[in-house]
Amino acid sequence: MIKNPKPMHPGVVLNEVYMNEMGLNQSQLAIKCKCSHRKINEIVNGKRAISSEFAIQLENVLGTTAEMWVRMQADYDLWVARQKVA
Repeated sequence: MIKNPKPMHPGVVLNEVYMNEMGLNQSQLAIKCKCSHRKINEIVNGKRAISSEFAIQLENVLGTTAEMWVRMQADYDLWVARQKVA
């Protein structure tokens, strides 16, 4: 079996790539996404997954695609699941 490196949680990408590049803090992104600061904080800290619905919000706010976020989340979730059964 091929060992795949641990993928980044999509919250890390959200924070380090998009929020930093756009100069957004968690509160500002929460306002733009019409969600709680806590939700953004949990996603950025890898404690919460990005749902399909939230991926669409990010698509609208950041100009990304929802598919990108869902794919990143699925890759991360699959890696975590594999670690549990290994």
